[in-house]
Amino acid sequence: MTLTPAEKQKRYRERVREVEKVASLAVTDTFRRPFYDYFRHLDDDQSGNKRYLSDTDFDLYLALAGVEAPTFDDDRGPEEFVLNGATVGVHEPFPGAAGSLGRAEVMVGCLLDAAAELASLVGEYKTLEIKARLAEIEASDLSDTETKKAALKEATRLNKMLDQLNKQVRWTLPQWKVTG
Repeated sequence: MTLTPAEKQKRYRERVREVEKVASLAVTDTFRRPFYDYFRHLDDDQSGNKRYLSDTDFDLYLALAGVEAPTFDDDRGPEEFVLNGATVGVHEPFPGAAGSLGRAEVMVGCLLDAAAELASLVGEYKTLEIKARLAEIEASDLSDTETKKAALKEATRLNKMLDQLNKQVRWTLPQWKVTG
């Protein structure tokens, strides 16, 4: 089911509040090394071993989805990368999100919201199609015993699919936000 404008605004305000909580941490003594520098040369451990971005699955997952992975070449914040005037009319779209770390944090939130919205649209589509197939079964001629048996079996399968689509799923993510 698609989010209403009020629900979208509520999610946006929640993201703003979360970003405001971490605003003081983005550019403090706590996070001295810029995120973009870490992102380019990910320190694997204290023993001096290095792993590079190409060793992570970040690019792979986005490439499989047909999305070009973002690059973090400098310490510019999220406001520098907004497309198509998406923030027009919004007073402070990224409060407290500073530098490449703020951009990464905003990206995580936006990717999660985008995934939730797409999942909702896919679920809505599948629900409509399944209900259409059930309506076709109800409208069909079920006078033949074998046809009726097959139709009931198919209706049961379709109803199980509807039950699955009515459920919520939960994904576990590593914590990426901290508060002081």
